[in-house]
Amino acid sequence: MASVEYLIKQFLTPDKKNLDLSNQNIGDKGAIKLSKAKNLSKLKKLILPNNNISDEGITAIANSENFKRLTDLDIYGNVISDDGVKAIAESPYMSNLKKLSLYGNLVEDEGAIAIAESQTLSKLKHLFISSNRIRREGIESLQKAKCRTRLCHLHVDDLKDFYYEEAPDEDDADLINSWEELKARAAKNRDSED
Repeated sequence: MASVEYLIKQFLTPDKKNLDLSNQNIGDKGAIKLSKAKNLSKLKKLILPNNNISDEGITAIANSENFKRLTDLDIYGNVISDDGVKAIAESPYMSNLKKLSLYGNLVEDEGAIAIAESQTLSKLKHLFISSNRIRREGIESLQKAKCRTRLCHLHVDDLKDFYYEEAPDEDDADLINSWEELKARAAKNRDSED
């Protein structure tokens, strides 16, 4: 892997607003170096898919003043779990995010709930969070946030991909097994509120 400094020099746009480090395998060490880099304060879009970044790396990014202007954070295909998502949801430096792509990470209900209940992410419009490990509680919190709170313009894409399949178990009684079941439950909840 090339040094993070070299990658920044190569891939930072001339206006210093976009940085695409897709598939560079920078890992947590690289993410931490990004969080400390001096020339990223104008950054609006940070693209980091498939970089083997975990909670440690994304927490460093979320807590860095470097990224207070970010509107678009693409971190799909990493190994980020609930703790990393909570760091994003709670960081004052993530308050300008309009798009957050978490597709294909290790996010479970706790992370989805953190996003849904976040006071920081009030500008978030697009959330890509399918292909994670989110179950009923997380899905329902996102649905409520989408329909009834300050996040009413949130677009949660590919809800049909949310359900998490594994061998049937008594603890899986709350598992939503299909897109149709999710829509039916959402309609039932709306009807019961009226």
